[in-house]
Amino acid sequence: MTSKISTTAFVAERGTTDCKSCARRRIRCDRARPSCLKCMKRSIECPGYGLNLRWANAVAVRGRFKGMKYPKDLSQANVPAKEWSKPWAEIAVTIAKIVPGAPNAREIEHLVTYYSEKVAGNMIWVDSPQNPYRRLVVPKAKSSPIMLLAILAVSAEHMAATEPLLRTFVPKACDVVVSSIAHELSKVTEFLGSKEPRDVLDLETVEWILASMLILSNYECIGDSSAAWCSHRLGARLLINGYSDSRAETSELFRFLRAQFGIHDVLASTTTSLYLGTDDVVLPKAGDPEALLSEYMRLIHQQTVCIMNKAPQNIPCPATLRMDFEKARGFTLMKAATPVVLDGEFTRLTFINLVDVHHLAGLLYAYRCVYKFTSQDAEIAYTTLQLFEKLQSCATNDALIQHLTWPAFIAGTECNNCEKRQRLISNWYSNIINKTGFRNYRIVVSFLEELWKHRSENWLEMAKVWERDGKPLLAV
Repeated sequence: MTSKISTTAFVAERGTTDCKSCARRRIRCDRARPSCLKCMKRSIECPGYGLNLRWANAVAVRGRFKGMKYPKDLSQANVPAKEWSKPWAEIAVTIAKIVPGAPNAREIEHLVTYYSEKVAGNMIWVDSPQNPYRRLVVPKAKSSPIMLLAILAVSAEHMAATEPLLRTFVPKACDVVVSSIAHELSKVTEFLGSKEPRDVLDLETVEWILASMLILSNYECIGDSSAAWCSHRLGARLLINGYSDSRAETSELFRFLRAQFGIHDVLASTTTSLYLGTDDVVLPKAGDPEALLSEYMRLIHQQTVCIMNKAPQNIPCPATLRMDFEKARGFTLMKAATPVVLDGEFTRLTFINLVDVHHLAGLLYAYRCVYKFTSQDAEIAYTTLQLFEKLQSCATNDALIQHLTWPAFIAGTECNNCEKRQRLISNWYSNIINKTGFRNYRIVVSFLEELWKHRSENWLEMAKVWERDGKPLLAV
């Protein structure tokens, strides 16, 4: 018999500061954990006591970059492409002026090659010679030193185990990238409400900002904290939603970056919605490059909106939901049957398995969090069994394992009373960490281990507790 979650079971002590809601309302906070009682009495979703990451006038006012200003020598951060059609030796000179101690020309070429060959393939659903990270992003980095610094930082951190000396410049490089992004975003926020982002920043600037954010998210995920990535999500939403005009729609790079960010935003919102909400979540569009699972992203986001809005009259019956998911599966497989990227039987079978694990995980997410089904319901038991069988067949596929993070997390929430399944989940995440180098998934495992310890069936409530305490859970 499973026990219901107790919100007091996770954190007993009081907060050391007022919750952000009470501080904003300028009232005394009782600092109760996990939610202050004053918020609860007014039916306000208490945002908790976690670190508040925000940017003002290009100066970080919270977190690791507090007080760090935008470097003045970055006024030429986006150099015209014709100026950057140079050998790596000349590029290295420019990079060295921005970040002292940066790699030399040979090392820069080595790091960029490593990113193209080892990292870029992990970034999209199905790797191919047409991978836009290799075809669009990496060449663009030659005309944008900020993008290039982000690539160099990720590669150096990824290679740290075998070439540790290359990582010494990484913190400085990331500082420069973050301050540059902040500088550009401050221009947008300065005119928020009076001007659209497209009236403040040109498309080329928006593209290098979004690309740098996505690339840098890998670096932040290599570390043990995902809080900074949540702040980047907010900035990326602002840019994408304010820049989807006719000119942007003609840019393959912009549409690709929108699709990539949309995947992150939709799946991250399933576990972290308190601070950022769901109103402005970026959804991949069906025609965007590499938006192969756009139908599923739309459906999964619909479930998140239902959860946050708490409007039962708008929730379809489970049978209708299952039909919607079956339609999404059919449309997804039909649309993916024509692209060249799915050339070869192995690649096509890999993609079918990718679709199936997200199909089953999406259903389980809805059953648990929207319909409040329990482990006693037949839908939960049957769908969980199917998901574990699919995950077991996928876990040995190196081309697929890095995309199992969210489905494996959902599966992990369904094995409170089964040590065998718990071991499978732990092993799968160990393989994912070894494959990707992204250590943030250890936090996901820690979350699941705590969930298993309490034998709770309400993982979503526990995720809210973690988010309020400044530990956003990102199983993406």
